[in-house]
Amino acid sequence: MNRLTGIIVAVLGVLVAILGYTNILPNLGSTGVFLVLLGGLLFGLSFVPKPEAIESEPMSFPETLVKMFYAPTEVFQNLRRHPRFLGVALVIAVILGIYTFAFFERVTPEKITNHTIEKLAESGWVPSEQIETVRKQTLETNASPFARTGQLINGFSGTVFLIAFLGLIFWLITLAFGGQMNYWQGMAATAYAFFPITLLQKSLSLLILYLKDPSEIHPILGQNTLVQDSLNFLIAPSASPVLYTVLSSFSLLTIYWLWLISTGLKNAGERVSSTTAWTSAIIIWVIGLLLGVVSALVFGNFMS
Repeated sequence: MNRLTGIIVAVLGVLVAILGYTNILPNLGSTGVFLVLLGGLLFGLSFVPKPEAIESEPMSFPETLVKMFYAPTEVFQNLRRHPRFLGVALVIAVILGIYTFAFFERVTPEKITNHTIEKLAESGWVPSEQIETVRKQTLETNASPFARTGQLINGFSGTVFLIAFLGLIFWLITLAFGGQMNYWQGMAATAYAFFPITLLQKSLSLLILYLKDPSEIHPILGQNTLVQDSLNFLIAPSASPVLYTVLSSFSLLTIYWLWLISTGLKNAGERVSSTTAWTSAIIIWVIGLLLGVVSALVFGNFMS
């Protein structure tokens, strides 16, 4: 990875942060901070060695995306010698951004803001005398085109950080179980395993978003997905947020992701057994489930 890229992103982040916090570019201050952190990450990754190059032709980027749906093993095997993830991370961020934009337009910033503020008031996290002020500020932010742009950039930065973090965890788990894998291979497997899931989930959610009556869409839960492929239909989120979260973790797309990431780790790594790959995937799934349970315990009222 070009170190100059990291430096340019970080410098751009400093400029955006200054313009944002001085209200020249409203609501973009935090986006500038995210860009600075992203630039630092990219600069740091430039020092991480990639696998030893061999005489093989890398797949074109469009080919890797298309083949992830019918020949993922072939893609992951090519990524073993040519690991990369920034391109697919950008595609994932754009998909997420399109759905988020459509969701806010369809459900409306007013409904999303009012629901969020009502739950904040119920929880007592915001003093009653400040509720209307917070409501007005939140609505202005949710309706701001600068904020929408910032969300897209933040989404890309967040995606890269998530891939880097999970790639690190997968790499360490693989090494602990006796496998052999380069950190870049772990990040590439992580990124490409997320792509089909994200595209399928958000595309179906986008279709449902425009087929369903907006009044029937949950202003907060719907921002993640509208696809009903898990067991959470057995219980209302308001009845038991924790149980609803646990049931949500047993979905068809989750099973598909577990298979994809285990396939990716096995084929993107040098010497990774199926047992090691599946164990790594399940460990991360369990960690995600536990984090979801904690979130449900703390923010359960937002799910009602």
